[in-house]
Amino acid sequence: MKKILNLRLPVILAFTVAAGVALGYLFVFYSVDVRFIIAAIAFFAAIFIVCAVFVKRKTILVTIVLVGLLFTAGALNCFFRLDGYSDSPLIDGQTYEITACVYEKGENKRGEYVMLKNLRADGQKINGKMRAYLYETYGDFCDVGYNVKFTAEIGRNDPFPYGKLNFFAEENVKYDCTVYNSLTSERKFSPLASIRAAIRETLYSNLDKNTASVAFALLTGNTHAVDEGSMQNFRYGGIAHVFAVSGLHIGVVFLLIDFLTKKLRINRYAAATVCILFIFFYAAVCGFTVSSVRAAIMCAVSASGKLLHKKYDALNSLSVSAAVILAVTPLSLFAVGFQLSVGAVGGIIMLSNSLKSRFTVFPEKISSAAGASLAAQAGTLPVMLGRFGYLSAAGLLLNILVVPLISAVFVLLFVCTIFSSVFGFAAAYVMPVAALPLKLIISVLMSENFEGALLSGFGAGAFIPLYYICVFALSDKFNLKTAHRLTAVFCAMTALDSYVCVKAFPPRGVYKISVSANYGGGSVLIKHGKENILIVTQGLSPSGLQTMLSENYSTDINTLIILGDENCATEFQTYGLNCDTVVVYKNYIPVQPFKDTTVLYESEFTAGGTHFAFTDGYSLTAKCGNITVGICAGETVNVGQCDLIVAQESNADCRAEYKAFYNDRSTLYGIYDCGNLVFTTDGEKLKLLTLVPYRPTID
Repeated sequence: MKKILNLRLPVILAFTVAAGVALGYLFVFYSVDVRFIIAAIAFFAAIFIVCAVFVKRKTILVTIVLVGLLFTAGALNCFFRLDGYSDSPLIDGQTYEITACVYEKGENKRGEYVMLKNLRADGQKINGKMRAYLYETYGDFCDVGYNVKFTAEIGRNDPFPYGKLNFFAEENVKYDCTVYNSLTSERKFSPLASIRAAIRETLYSNLDKNTASVAFALLTGNTHAVDEGSMQNFRYGGIAHVFAVSGLHIGVVFLLIDFLTKKLRINRYAAATVCILFIFFYAAVCGFTVSSVRAAIMCAVSASGKLLHKKYDALNSLSVSAAVILAVTPLSLFAVGFQLSVGAVGGIIMLSNSLKSRFTVFPEKISSAAGASLAAQAGTLPVMLGRFGYLSAAGLLLNILVVPLISAVFVLLFVCTIFSSVFGFAAAYVMPVAALPLKLIISVLMSENFEGALLSGFGAGAFIPLYYICVFALSDKFNLKTAHRLTAVFCAMTALDSYVCVKAFPPRGVYKISVSANYGGGSVLIKHGKENILIVTQGLSPSGLQTMLSENYSTDINTLIILGDENCATEFQTYGLNCDTVVVYKNYIPVQPFKDTTVLYESEFTAGGTHFAFTDGYSLTAKCGNITVGICAGETVNVGQCDLIVAQESNADCRAEYKAFYNDRSTLYGIYDCGNLVFTTDGEKLKLLTLVPYRPTID
């Protein structure tokens, strides 16, 4: 009788490290004493003793020892990394003289910024990195590889803003600041920085800014300079992964170097060494991004296996790369790049053969591409839903049609950029021609609106384990009978359908109230029947708002209510929301209509069975049956007695059963600590659905 699953030691160890890292994260998040992690050693020691008495196989005993050590090491590594991120000798809001080295440069809505390492504050060496925004008159010019010196007010980053791990914590970026006119700089020689600077100079000097930024992202994985509109279209088309330097890039580079070594008839051991060294050097040029390191390790394992005449096992290779990455940088487990990279490759390994057989009516290359594309999307689907709230229905077709073209474009750009960087006199002639295919791809993608192809409303939560039951049941890696596969898929899909319906549509007569926030602003979504009513304040992140709406199956808004001043009302014209009616306070200046929407100026109105009344331009109340919800945008709460108050900060006059504050950490329901909160009511009694974590305020 066949085993249902052939367990592999590297897979077990990779999951062990990941589980340990997750435990360390939870211990810091819930402020649990680190000594409880060390207690895990006693637990594994007890298991080892029992197995040593009753089990004679040494492999099992060795596995238990490895699992125990790796689990504990992963937990402690993650715990001390996160605990250290919270600890700093610098005081938030204080001014320091900073000296540092620039390792990355980018641009966003706030303007140009540099990423700094090797920090010193007032001459004292400081652990961590810094993001420094450059004001228009910041001082001397600086670029990647420069040493800089300036004086600025420093802000410290929290590890868990709005209930989630700060993505800056993954790279140990502890601080941020704005530099006005005090910066002095000195160029410092750095091989890697010089190569990145040469690539950037070659692209930006010979191509238009948009094409150059996309080409630079394609070659190095640095998307900081890509226009947000272009980046959004790549995401909505389901092909933004082409910017993550991974198997597509590392594999092409590996094959190019392998081809050259064969042409030069280099000894196979020397050739393998050259290939491995070069792909890791390329990963270093790209800043050792998680996806580039994962792909480089897998290529190295493959090359080493060939030298040793060992059969290559992709699942073992992926597990080794994941375990190495988590051992060195444990917070990568929570990075979207790591999750997408491992999910895509894992999906291909688990499902590509099964899916390929469904496309046998097509030629071999098309069926392989379709099977691999669909498998990669299947592997990343939970990540996309959990992190962004949507997935792209256009992704399958675009991955089959566009990604092979981009692979060819990458080879062309890679070769021509190296040639043009070395022979600068030829760059003006070579680069515009080499970039023509990329310009064509960009223009086609930008001319299409992929937002209409997005699927959303599934959320994450219970969806993920149910979904993976389906994936495992369909995979040829599990030895299951057809009847068992069909039963597992049917049960999981039935549970999935039920979960999605409950998630997306509240029961009849029930109001679902979701409170969300980000730096500088917040939003409240009221779902009642088929109606979606969104109340927003100023300073919101468009991407964060879209994610919240997607998670709640509310991308189409029936009524949008704007709190704040007149500038706040005009700001939301650029948010791209789909809404029927926009309501603002009656004393606002005229606001330009949002697309085809109707703008109403009211003091009281009813929408979706909920009665709203503005107290002023910054506050209003929402009557959900007999439950009153007060929502405030300003610092002052001006809504009187309520069952639920949602505001920026606490106020002595707040009188409510529940108080949810966007940026206040002094109460139990501070959204900055808890993250999104969800309340429900049948119009008579208010209930909090969200499990609110308790974490002491961080000084």
